[in-house]
Amino acid sequence: MELFNKYKNKNFAFMTNYINSCVNDDSLSLTEDELRKQLSGASQSSFEEFLLSLINSYDVDELYNASLLYSENGTMHPLREIPIPIRASIAEKAWLYYVLQNSKADLFLENETKEKLITALESDIDSARFPIRSEYIDIRMFSPDIHLDLSDNFFKCFKTIVTAIKNQKSLYVTNNSFTGRVYENQLVFPYKLEYSPQFDSFSLSCYPIDIKRPIKMNLINISNVVLGEKINDYDTFLKQFEKELSETKEKKPITIEIKNQADAYDRCTYLFSSFDTYCYDKGDDTLIMNIYYYRFQREEIIRNILFLGHYVKIVSPKDITDEVVASIKNAYEQYL
Repeated sequence: MELFNKYKNKNFAFMTNYINSCVNDDSLSLTEDELRKQLSGASQSSFEEFLLSLINSYDVDELYNASLLYSENGTMHPLREIPIPIRASIAEKAWLYYVLQNSKADLFLENETKEKLITALESDIDSARFPIRSEYIDIRMFSPDIHLDLSDNFFKCFKTIVTAIKNQKSLYVTNNSFTGRVYENQLVFPYKLEYSPQFDSFSLSCYPIDIKRPIKMNLINISNVVLGEKINDYDTFLKQFEKELSETKEKKPITIEIKNQADAYDRCTYLFSSFDTYCYDKGDDTLIMNIYYYRFQREEIIRNILFLGHYVKIVSPKDITDEVVASIKNAYEQYL
């Protein structure tokens, strides 16, 4: 029946999620009235027909009985006792197919698994009717200067870090900082890997034993990683790391003013999407954004502000303004 078409109606996705939720937790079952609210949008008569079909009580035509739910103690429970496999939409399959073409997929999948997925998707998607193009799926516009070089060494470092985090082991890291200083075979306790979509880069959040504070290392600056020993009392380390991390959060936010020109609003919200922010409309097509951050994120915020150009003005604090001005002056002098 049309009300339960998996491509044309929200009811298919809702019922799939509802049944799977109830299979895992019976207390999540809803009453008929609650189901009615969740499935609002259909006419009263068509909803009654739909509900009757769900509970296998549609007498006009037995072919419309779905045999999905039954009523017990005032709530609707699924007849099925195991979860329903999730069916991906054409758009989701196209997105997955495109993602697998990206070399970064090799960081997370073995080659055999990746090839099996690609082959299955190619046979399942009608490319004539639904062409797969990167611009349909990835709308980001990276600077030509931003390019993640997935060298053999990058793969080695990445997988070694993943192994260390998974097995709760320390690492010996050789890192070339942005300031030019080289930290060779630095003993660190890894916390997690993070990905920055705006800069197409991975970072390692970790705790170097020698400096005893949380820091973040960009993986493109890491030249070598060696697996260390098992970390004793790993849970205590995690709690201590998160406690110290919270203590590095600046009390006062960076406040910027954005003019609504050349998609500056969209670019700004995208660049700072990974930060805690508070925004409000100042009027006259101007947005005010407060950015709350950790001390080690300061340089990243300054780079983002410089990337946004003259559409953004720093309201406070003054030391951030001074640093941005100094960076602009230094860049200008390089071209003289």
